[in-house]
Amino acid sequence: MKVAIPIRNGRISPVFDVATRLLVVDFAGGEPGERSEFSIRESGGEVRAELLQELGVKILICGAISNQTARIIKRCGIDLRPWVVGEIDDVIDAFTTCSLDSEGFIMPGCRRGQGGGQGGMQGNRQGRRLNSQGNRRNSGGRRNRE
Repeated sequence: MKVAIPIRNGRISPVFDVATRLLVVDFAGGEPGERSEFSIRESGGEVRAELLQELGVKILICGAISNQTARIIKRCGIDLRPWVVGEIDDVIDAFTTCSLDSEGFIMPGCRRGQGGGQGGMQGNRQGRRLNSQGNRRNSGGRRNRE
């Protein structure tokens, strides 16, 4: 099984949509094996999803990702694990031991488990929140009438 991770300076690239390097790790028997790096020169979710498919990637572990690109990647049958941060070797170890949901690997300001299964697609941008006066507001900033 091949797992792709966008990289930058030895860490997960903060935003998949603009990442320029991709690490692909081949997991054989549940252990990380061969690693290959690729340049990502093209932008756009469809082009990036096609590249992942051509490389035989089954799982994408990334930091932030736009909703549009996430939908395209999921539509291609690639399992998406967004909102992950950390050093590449630590992330690979955490993936191997099924501990990517640990606090140390969750992108600040993002909560997992909301809006799309493991990793959550919406982070904490959805739902209601209080404004400075304590009134409930939806994520669009308009006052709720509840």
